[in-house]
Amino acid sequence: MAARNCPECGGLVASTINVCPHCGFVFNDSEATRASRSQVPNPYTSLVWAIFALVFFWPCGVVSLVYYFKSDTCWQNGDIFYAEHYGETSTTWAKVPVWIMLGVIALLFISLIITVALEA
Repeated sequence: MAARNCPECGGLVASTINVCPHCGFVFNDSEATRASRSQVPNPYTSLVWAIFALVFFWPCGVVSLVYYFKSDTCWQNGDIFYAEHYGETSTTWAKVPVWIMLGVIALLFISLIITVALEA
């Protein structure tokens, strides 16, 4: 177990305790949490979907990338709620081109069937 010095009284405090037993100083572990979180990838985003959207339908891709970077920034700052929210928004905007492509393919298929049926 590692120990650290209290910046208030200088007493030795275990790293697992967030309050100094000598003076009551509350340690701010956001730096340690932020450092460990920056090493873990953001589970709420997918850069692959954002790039896919950028290649196939760039307006949705740009919006998806903006929300991707917002989510990643929130994740590294420790704001899990907004990281998840922006990540879901990024993925939603990235999947719009898939639905557009499926709609176009369906319309082409239906028009092909109608054309073949009218010629017969």
